[in-house]
Amino acid sequence: MITHDYLKLLSIRDIRKICSKAYGFELMILLYKFTKHNHEYGIEETFEMIQYNRCKRPAFLSFIKDLEAEKIVVRMPSKIKKSRILLRLNKDIVHEIDQINVSDKS
Repeated sequence: MITHDYLKLLSIRDIRKICSKAYGFELMILLYKFTKHNHEYGIEETFEMIQYNRCKRPAFLSFIKDLEAEKIVVRMPSKIKKSRILLRLNKDIVHEIDQINVSDKS
């Protein structure tokens, strides 16, 4: 992704909120992929997948709660494992990201 696309993404308030943390852009990419492809990764697996600038688990969970309170992230029950809680991006945010991706291809 080039700088121009990143700046387009940051012009969206909810994406700017996700990217406010050092690991936020990576988290956004993971959640976007999980949401688009309906992957069955829970909160703990998501935390473990973050490779760069990962914070401590309590800080991550607190940030997820903040994103959830602002309806940026949605918790969903897993269809495969009842004890697993999945994280999904709000459908409007996925749509915004898709719009930027489509405009890049044209």
